[in-house]
Amino acid sequence: MKPTLSWVFVLLFSSCLLAQKPFKIIAYTTHGTPLHMIPFDQVTHLNYSFAIPAKSGDTLNPLAEPSYIHELVQKAHREKVEVFLSVGGWGIGDEAGDDSRFHRLAERPEGRKKFISSMMQAVERFQFDGVDLDWEYPDPDHRSAEDFVLLMKDLGKALHEKNKKLTAAVVSQGKQAYGIKEEVYAHVDWLNIMVYDGDYGPEEIVHHSPYSMAVECLQFWLNDRKLPAEKCVLGLPLYAKQGHGRYGHSYAELLKKGASPYDDYWKGHFYNGTFTIERKTQLALNQKLAGVMVWEIRLDAPGPHSLLGTIHQTVYPKR
Repeated sequence: MKPTLSWVFVLLFSSCLLAQKPFKIIAYTTHGTPLHMIPFDQVTHLNYSFAIPAKSGDTLNPLAEPSYIHELVQKAHREKVEVFLSVGGWGIGDEAGDDSRFHRLAERPEGRKKFISSMMQAVERFQFDGVDLDWEYPDPDHRSAEDFVLLMKDLGKALHEKNKKLTAAVVSQGKQAYGIKEEVYAHVDWLNIMVYDGDYGPEEIVHHSPYSMAVECLQFWLNDRKLPAEKCVLGLPLYAKQGHGRYGHSYAELLKKGASPYDDYWKGHFYNGTFTIERKTQLALNQKLAGVMVWEIRLDAPGPHSLLGTIHQTVYPKR
């Protein structure tokens, strides 16, 4: 019997749905976050932060409390959530923003090899699903941009051979973003764009992560930098700032002190309320991005005004 046109349509439609990759909701979680505070039902991925490069620049410092990490990964896997080991960060043991450890490990083939071996040992030991490299930042006018490509190429190969994934956290836009060369795209599964902390630079006090910044950053990465949308993750903040780099309260603290969950400003604190988080998540959906990311879980407010809950509801609306 020949299939009818209606059956052909159903089969084609089903194939398209299967071909679509699920929209990712990625949350960074830091060492020691109580497991009961992690909403496993509202995320698809966790980035466990941070593994720190050793001062020698060729291996990882030992991860603290291995029993906690094992418990976290096992709990996440039972909930069908993947866990990545996030390596680096802004403060990696020296002065804030001092990335000389990354420079040292990446500039020599033997340094890259030893460092990758150290990361792979941690991935296998704790059964992480991948690595999120948070080098802040390779420099566009320095050899570190080329070294970053070489590091990501070798690390991506090692991870992908084990059916693991590789991602990286990168700056939102501007000159520093050109430290991430387009050659990197082929070696990563996606990039986490940190679309916040935009209050450095201007003389006036400005919001560090308004909706307009998300629009501008996507224009920059998708159009100017040619990053494929399916490898682009939009970063969202769960904290406030007061301008010129001064950190404010977490979103949870703001609500306790009387701020509205629906606004973006309260008594000198610029933040993202539920309306803005919903708009940014919808923007990511409309642009067919890989997903959204938040920094970080402990900063969210539990309950009806949770920002992670807002993201989840936007992506998976209740019927």
